[in-house]
Amino acid sequence: MDNNIVIKKQWFIKSQSSKIEDAYEFDHKKLLGQGTYGQVVKAKLKGSKQQRAIKIIPKNKVRNPERFRREIEIMRNLDHPNIIKLFETFEDVRNVYLVMELCEGGELFDRIIDKGHFSENEAKIIFLQIMQAVNYCHQNGICHRDLKPENFLMLTKADDSPLKVIDFGLSVIFHDNHVEKLHQGKVSMTTRAGTPYYISPEILDGKYDESCDIWSAGVILYILISGVPPFYGNTDPEILDAVKKGVFTFNIPEFKKVSDSCKDLISKMICKPEKRIKSHDVLTHPWMKQQHPAGSFLSVNYQSLKNFTNFNRLKKVTLTYIASQLSEQEITELGKLFKQLDKNGDGVLTMEELTHGLTGLKKESQNEIMGVIKSIDTDGSGAVNYTEFLAATIEKSVYMKQEKLFQAFKMFDLDGSGKISRDELKQVLGSNNPGFDDNALKALVKDADKDGDGEIDYNEFIEMMDKMKS
Repeated sequence: MDNNIVIKKQWFIKSQSSKIEDAYEFDHKKLLGQGTYGQVVKAKLKGSKQQRAIKIIPKNKVRNPERFRREIEIMRNLDHPNIIKLFETFEDVRNVYLVMELCEGGELFDRIIDKGHFSENEAKIIFLQIMQAVNYCHQNGICHRDLKPENFLMLTKADDSPLKVIDFGLSVIFHDNHVEKLHQGKVSMTTRAGTPYYISPEILDGKYDESCDIWSAGVILYILISGVPPFYGNTDPEILDAVKKGVFTFNIPEFKKVSDSCKDLISKMICKPEKRIKSHDVLTHPWMKQQHPAGSFLSVNYQSLKNFTNFNRLKKVTLTYIASQLSEQEITELGKLFKQLDKNGDGVLTMEELTHGLTGLKKESQNEIMGVIKSIDTDGSGAVNYTEFLAATIEKSVYMKQEKLFQAFKMFDLDGSGKISRDELKQVLGSNNPGFDDNALKALVKDADKDGDGEIDYNEFIEMMDKMKS
């Protein structure tokens, strides 16, 4: 069997049937936030230092179970540095629990309130992250439908904190070519959804497409620069009336010193749908061009990618799991590097983009380099996604931490026996996946099973992870 087995990050985002209290320590009363559908609390993963945010949703508040299932399925499939990570879900008689990445920097909305408005350059840094996330969603057939400053969280309290898109409760799939097993398929966009200040006028007419996100993002950019919304009123009906008319002005003091290029971009986003630019056009607009300070370009060491290709199959699977569970604080530099390499901002790295960012090449042939990069594309999509990139580039000092290895081992050791069996690997890696037939599973166990008992104990698992070659 080929060494490059198919591995998908989605397999590791499990719907757990066990009690959430067995896995996490948290206090129901210590709220991070409260919304229409439930509350968010801070939690600690037992046996580790990992902090998480848990969204607790009472089942009696879920009026549309299908839409709720779609939100979870969308989040399982998204994989981008500026989109909130979903780690796993739990369910009991009363509640559904979404275990997500912890963002402690507050809402973008609060930053705007505190600051009044941002300089053009500050606004550009924030807006670039917003649009990279939106473009990634659109490239994957997902329309958010509720973009607003309240739905962007800052990862930390630092001024230059990364930004995360949250709340995919109103999201819909407008084409499902790229999204795995979204059984609901396409959803026609006719429902009035969104928030008055940010809603696009065609949503009010009940017929629209994903470009409604571009309008909302344009409104956010206007607010970042000026601190005031382009459409306003004293009541929701007054705001919606102003939105329907679609008339706004740059003739206010806050826009006096703003560049024509910035105003041009806003005008191309807040306009009639037929004139509105697409998400990838926003990223290539002259105003969006990034200016990197001298010496700020990061690069990927070719040797670390080459090491990944030499790892055995189970180690690649384990590294993908560990990468899918890392908090963004642990990999901030890798997140920046990924986005810097992603020249067209579609949220994945092509062969060309990755080759362009490599250092440490000696006399390797183009064929060898392509082979190495192809082996990193473990889901066989033809490009390297965020989790695949992390799995191939995380430092050994990160993945060999005792708590990371213990959590990974526990993920495979379903019955808690202290050994990983072939059946357990089959359950974790997708029983219907043709890439993991009996022979492949036998080979996975054999890769690590030193005493030949047909199972992998914890010491064998650690030894396999510590080796640099298969």
